[in-house]
Parts: sequence; C-alpha cells; structure tokens
Amino acid sequence: MKIKTPTEFQTFNDGICDIYTVKTNKIDEKIMSLRFGDRTVGMKRYYTARAANVDINRLIQIPQQLSITSLNRAVIENNEYKIEQVQHIKDTNPPVTILTLKRIGVIV
Repeated sequence: MKIKTPTEFQTFNDGICDIYTVKTNKIDEKIMSLRFGDRTVGMKRYYTARAANVDINRLIQIPQQLSITSLNRAVIENNEYKIEQVQHIKDTNPPVTILTLKRIGVIV
C-alpha cells in the first residue's frame, strides 16, 4: 500500500493503556502496556453506534498490534473498557490500531 506524502506522524503521548485477557467476564492476565493517543469520536461513528445500541466512551490509537481483538479488555487510569471495535490502519506513519472503547467499570 502506498503511503500518502506528506504523511503526518501519529503520536502516542496521552497515556498508557494496559491490555488484558478475559476469563469468565473478568480481566485475567495482562498482555502488554502501550502508549496511546486520544482520538475524537466523530458524529458519524457516534450515531452509528447509538443506532446499534452501543455506547462509545473513548477512541484511542496505539502503535499497530495485530494480536489485539475485541475479546481483550483495556485499562486506562484504573478505568476498565470493553473493546467494541479494532481497526488496523496501515497507511499512517507509523501504522496504528484504533480501539473503540466502552467503559464498563473501575478497577480498585
């Protein structure tokens, strides 16, 4: 895939996101910790999710990780999020994975 020039460099300086496996509907084992950058939830994405009865609380981008799926959970600042959607974008610099997150609780 050809990368458009000039390409804006993607940043991951908004915090750290921990990715966990899930066992019996609870977080189980920490897989990795990644830096992330916040993204804006666009109107089209927001209303499409609302039409499907899904709440979107946060949208983040991380360095591309093909191993992350919607079966994993994300924890940011003691807030637990269900990963609703995973999108791998290859035509950015560097390639990113965009995670659509729904907040489901607080980790104590």
